[in-house]
Amino acid sequence: MAGEPLVAVEHVDHHFGTGALRKQILFDVSLEVQPGEIVILTGPSGSGKTTLLTLIGGLRSPQAGSLLVLGQELRGASGSTLVAVRRQVGYIFQQHNLLDALTASENVQMSLRGAGLAKRDARARAREMLGSVGLGAHAGRHPDRLSGGEKQRVAIARALAARPRIVLADEPTASLDKKSGRGVVDRLHDLAKQGGAAVLLVTHDNRILDIADRIIHLEEGRISGFADAVLASTQHLLGMLAKSGRAEEVARQVADMTAPRFATFLDQVTAEAQQLLQVMTVGTDEAFEIMLEQVLEACTLKVGRLVDADRASLLLADETRGELWSKVAQADGGRPLEIRIPIGTGIAGHVLQTGRAMNIPDAYESPLFNADVDRATGYRTRSVLCVPILDRGRRPFAVMTLLNKCGGEPFDARDEQSLAEFAASIGVILETWNETSKTRRARTPAGAAAR
Repeated sequence: MAGEPLVAVEHVDHHFGTGALRKQILFDVSLEVQPGEIVILTGPSGSGKTTLLTLIGGLRSPQAGSLLVLGQELRGASGSTLVAVRRQVGYIFQQHNLLDALTASENVQMSLRGAGLAKRDARARAREMLGSVGLGAHAGRHPDRLSGGEKQRVAIARALAARPRIVLADEPTASLDKKSGRGVVDRLHDLAKQGGAAVLLVTHDNRILDIADRIIHLEEGRISGFADAVLASTQHLLGMLAKSGRAEEVARQVADMTAPRFATFLDQVTAEAQQLLQVMTVGTDEAFEIMLEQVLEACTLKVGRLVDADRASLLLADETRGELWSKVAQADGGRPLEIRIPIGTGIAGHVLQTGRAMNIPDAYESPLFNADVDRATGYRTRSVLCVPILDRGRRPFAVMTLLNKCGGEPFDARDEQSLAEFAASIGVILETWNETSKTRRARTPAGAAAR
């Protein structure tokens, strides 16, 4: 990114204690964060992530190296310089640190002191920020009448109310559910991309890694190769899943999961796939590709069962051949089924081209329905639910289709919402498989591929 970084850390060391009790926490750490950039800092507990945030935020004094924040050198800085920097930094701590004697609105207004706002404007800004985190109706409540997650959202509103130039967030979604956590990171994304703020975010929450422009890994106080960390965690998770090397075993494990367990599992695998897409130089061997294929098939069929559909399929666009082809599809008895249709035809082709879902209660009444597959297989399609799957660039590259809701009823709006949510997660795994497959084929000599 162009321009001067808002945060520039160069060769910073830090320790606690003296003499025999001296313990070094950070070793020769260097990093930059540009305006409008979101950087996620990962690493195990005790690796120095929180210490680094407090140094950047001017809450601790740097001991060695250089630390430029908003163009100000913090090492040896005067008290007035530190105060001026802190006023332009929004802090989101692991603990909410709300004042019990103040309402949610008043806690948010505390961060606006010194911002030059009239009291009426400060109250309006507080209401706006609380509304943005889903707490507009709770503005008058005191912290003892809020849940842990609600307190954290008040703290987030407080941190962002003054529209800081830098946001330092330490596990901001740790006490939040999936929906609330996504709302918070979307707000951080808007602050960075629309407001030009620099965001440095410490997290163990794999669900939000997709927000990052960059991911930096801190291990034992040192910046380490993130690809190595990703490879280790991903191979562990998927290696355990596919330890038998047989697709039937993977399918059995996923099929036996309860709905909540499957949702958690899908979140985990999706997060691992998102990490892999950040560092696509790893995991490009054939065995890893097969693991992902097994996961894709097992998850697609599981989604069909959870939405109470008779059949589920996953169709991937092949732009070179002008086809939609079945990555996952099933015939009678659960046998794999190969489907290839021209890319712009049928319900699936229409959904791919428009990027909009279709819920059709009677397939044969739709002019888009192609009955060729029914005629070839002897199957009778009644209802169809089809949703697009988007790649990282937000372009449709695949579709997920469910056929014939069990019981003869058409699919409803709840089914459509559930399928869209599941398909978004499965799409990340599918894109990872697709990139892995392309990379492996590109590295395979032509003669070897022919054999």
